[in-house]
Amino acid sequence: MSTPTDNSGSEQLEPNAESVAGYLRRHLDFFNDFPDVLCDIELRHSSGDAISLLERQVTTLRDENKRTKIRFDELVQLATANQALIQRIHSLALALMEAAGPQAIFSTLSERLAQDFNADHAATFVFGKASFVEATPLPEFVGSNSPIGEVFGQVLSAMQPQCGPLDPEQSELLVEFGIPNVGSAAALPLSGHTWHGLLLITSDDESRFNLEMGTDFLAYLGDIVSLIVDPWVNKGEKS
Repeated sequence: MSTPTDNSGSEQLEPNAESVAGYLRRHLDFFNDFPDVLCDIELRHSSGDAISLLERQVTTLRDENKRTKIRFDELVQLATANQALIQRIHSLALALMEAAGPQAIFSTLSERLAQDFNADHAATFVFGKASFVEATPLPEFVGSNSPIGEVFGQVLSAMQPQCGPLDPEQSELLVEFGIPNVGSAAALPLSGHTWHGLLLITSDDESRFNLEMGTDFLAYLGDIVSLIVDPWVNKGEKS
């Protein structure tokens, strides 16, 4: 009687997928030692065609390089834009320092914000009294009890610039100050010795200033304006 052939030993010698994967992970230089195997391996491409593992790696690296280049170009563009913005803020600061008196300061500020920063409207509100006497009082000095300070109280208490659409109460009040049709705005808190204020930069475009945009440069601009305006505010009245 013949003895049945036992094939269990040969079956045990056949590795499964998990053991092959484990072996390759433990021997990362396998394909360096057997490069011909790398070229023989075929992977199914999304198009349906079979390509070698080496071709797949080359394609993957090429795609990664494209994404890296796109990201690099974006960073370069951002750095260039930031550099240009810094130069405009620097130019504005010099112009404000050269302005002769508060009336010239506020006029220069509004003109340069419109010219260099594409603002449709710009208004400065100082919640205090002026430290000078002029024949015609400047409208920027609205006093400590101005309703502007109340409706923009959140911005003033946070002491951080805020961007985005205005609420109905804010929009209606600004109409009384000659600023209609506000689509979006950047509200910059101002502060000095014993006083507070607000620089409002508005746009008719609803997307010009949005909640997601950065405010670092706006805060920098607010600090500059605060320093320029501070000598012209009466320090005897606290806002």
